[in-house]
Amino acid sequence: MASNRAVAFVAASFLTTLCLGAITDAQSAATQPSAPSADLTSLSLEDLMNVQVTSVSLHAQKLSEAPAAITVIRPDDIRDSGLNSIPELLRLAPGMDVQQVNANRWAITSRGFNGLFADDLLVLMDGRSVYTLVFGGVRWNAIDYPLADLDRIEVIRGPGATVWGSNAVNGVVNITTKSADQTQGLLVDSQLSTEQAEQSVRYGGKIDDNTYYRVYSKVGYADSGKNTDNTPSHDEWSSYQGGFRIDRFASPKDTLTLQGDAHYQQLDDVTNVLVTADPRSDDENGENILGRWTHTDSDRASTTLQAYYDRNQAGDFPANTQEDSFDIDFQNRLPLGENQELTWGLGARDTELLYGEFFPNEFTPSHWSDYLYSGFVQDQITLLPNTLQWYLGTKLEYTRLTKFEVQPGTRLLWTPDDRNSVWAAVSRSLRQPSLFQDTTLDIGGFDSTHGDVSSEQLISYELGYKVQPSKTFTVDWTGFYNSYRDLISYTPLLTPNFIPYGVSYNNDLSAHTYGTEISANWQATDAWRLAASYSYLRVVTSRQGLLGPMVPQAQISYSEGSTPRNQFQLHSYLEITKNLGFNASAYYEDALPTINLPPQDSQKVPSFVRADANVVWRPGDHMTATTGVRNLLQNRHSESGNFNSLVQNSQAERRYFVECELSY
Repeated sequence: MASNRAVAFVAASFLTTLCLGAITDAQSAATQPSAPSADLTSLSLEDLMNVQVTSVSLHAQKLSEAPAAITVIRPDDIRDSGLNSIPELLRLAPGMDVQQVNANRWAITSRGFNGLFADDLLVLMDGRSVYTLVFGGVRWNAIDYPLADLDRIEVIRGPGATVWGSNAVNGVVNITTKSADQTQGLLVDSQLSTEQAEQSVRYGGKIDDNTYYRVYSKVGYADSGKNTDNTPSHDEWSSYQGGFRIDRFASPKDTLTLQGDAHYQQLDDVTNVLVTADPRSDDENGENILGRWTHTDSDRASTTLQAYYDRNQAGDFPANTQEDSFDIDFQNRLPLGENQELTWGLGARDTELLYGEFFPNEFTPSHWSDYLYSGFVQDQITLLPNTLQWYLGTKLEYTRLTKFEVQPGTRLLWTPDDRNSVWAAVSRSLRQPSLFQDTTLDIGGFDSTHGDVSSEQLISYELGYKVQPSKTFTVDWTGFYNSYRDLISYTPLLTPNFIPYGVSYNNDLSAHTYGTEISANWQATDAWRLAASYSYLRVVTSRQGLLGPMVPQAQISYSEGSTPRNQFQLHSYLEITKNLGFNASAYYEDALPTINLPPQDSQKVPSFVRADANVVWRPGDHMTATTGVRNLLQNRHSESGNFNSLVQNSQAERRYFVECELSY
């Protein structure tokens, strides 16, 4: 079995990594003293608040001065968390709802409407959108990378459509990797845990004095989980990925980047079709290549030109699909006097989609094309020097399905001193229909019409306050109110004998959500830092339009109950010695009163508390060893209901793990 070979390979590599690391660091220790650990707790909170972010305004600015609810997950956070995947790492962001559906699938979003393909969250990987137009949303299992080579994950809670465009409705996740010159030499990272194994290998070198490269490979395997009745859930997962990156510093002002990845995955699921359970295995594969030119004239003037090609083939039940996208994007930032900066850009994207069989019916058309032409402009105006700034902008888009659309937004930032900042924002965002919702499905001689839908609309109001009352304590608070219109719903289609054979998609729901998010950091001692956050969310959904009364109650119940109302988390980072750290985290998730779509019964996912703990040992410059446990308090627990009637969920299990990272 391929999965058994993967486990054997990772196990052998882990032992090799451990031995090489011990030998290398023993030799290093014999010739030179160990360098102080460069970890998160060695940075002051002032340093953390001054971390540069780019996702809000498309240019670098201090985290404390970004007029949005944004969190930065940095390399030290990644290492100290003990988490082993990008979906899991998003648990570290306050207000993010991360639900493990089964061993190979996640449901992730912010501020409501979670689901297997949560369609209101835009996710980017080094500037490449990984939002799929097939069903709308993100295939989180396909987003992978050696975690040691991640530079940061910037998480915006709330709309970002003014600069990022459609589908950046409830948030933006911007994942960036380190440049090739920052990843020189060999790195081997092996992790073994109960029911899971992973192995990453990366090598970086120089082509010439101005050109750097790296290549990497990663293999992983996850065993089957357990259902609520303790039976196997048949959701094994094996993954293989590789890629490269080249960075050329052509001049002090010009940087050229070329990078690409390819992945192959085999995923097992138990799928529900009408009233039957069908175990099946699906293959997914994809390739992408991206090129980028960055020209920087000054800290206020820059130009970027980027293009990429992305292909993904998925055997997702019930339809086999192939999605090909070509995207080109141009951005320019320039000063307009001392108190004004203008950022603008143009973009174009072409998407081609091929549908396969639909158990075993057919889509019409089976070949689907979409195009997107876009432009944006954002003006940053300093009303009072170092005190009051106004952001005003809009995104303009034209697509085959939704035609011309406008997504404006405005933000105001007030910084009365270097310890306080207050911001407010009003913006309009849109979520385009998925391609699945714009096709016709022939089932048993009857046409299930999915078309004639328009974009979902959001008007969002946000208010935030960031304060550092002392050098050892910071607080970040956000309150929001969102008004949604034209949410896409479905109504059942019946034969003349009143037998259901399909659904019709329409814009017949509306909703409003409101809530608050608060996070705090406290440097208790020089070696001990605590971080905590709490979020509250309320979703109220109602029918609208002529066909609104026909929308099943289950849809409204799901919309309101698919995301927990209350979430709380607490993290402790303790450096016991210069080379030894102990980290612990606790997460509380409120119950999910999810009512499933027929034929599933109503199911309430109970609240749970998850605790993680790990010990990190750095004996020298070249080796890091970690051991710990995830989900310490329970053998297993459910995190999501069967909100998608096509895929059954399994339980998140307790896992003990060991990890060894060697670099030289």
